[in-house]
Amino acid sequence: MEMLKKKGDESVHPHQRRAYYFPPPNNYVPYFYPPPYYYQRVLPQVDPTLFITSAKHMQIIMKDASILLDRMSTSRQFAFDLMTAAQNSEQAKVNQMLKNTGIQTTPKISFNPDGLILNFSSVAADLDCCHLSLSLRWRK
Repeated sequence: MEMLKKKGDESVHPHQRRAYYFPPPNNYVPYFYPPPYYYQRVLPQVDPTLFITSAKHMQIIMKDASILLDRMSTSRQFAFDLMTAAQNSEQAKVNQMLKNTGIQTTPKISFNPDGLILNFSSVAADLDCCHLSLSLRWRK
């Protein structure tokens, strides 16, 4: 088997040579990716006006939800009548019972055999700004 010569007059077998190795040119400078701060997005100036309005509307919704939950948890008769009307699919009666509690925001109501779902929402500056969903179970 023939042995090939490499620099330095060392004998090297052909399978031990590095195939296609080309040294970098003398002016080679390795390229490194720039740090991440070069890629940060430019965001618009913050305007908290709608955010503050949304928070104010959410406070009203939270108070209404608290009123309803307080009434449901303290009045056994109210809870019984509400559950009975919901299980009998009497949507108008359920809506009227909730409005009679004195809340300002009327929730969208859906019910099933397991419980009651109340979805509160509010609109601020012609935008759908805030939502609160309550899910109450009455069956195991």
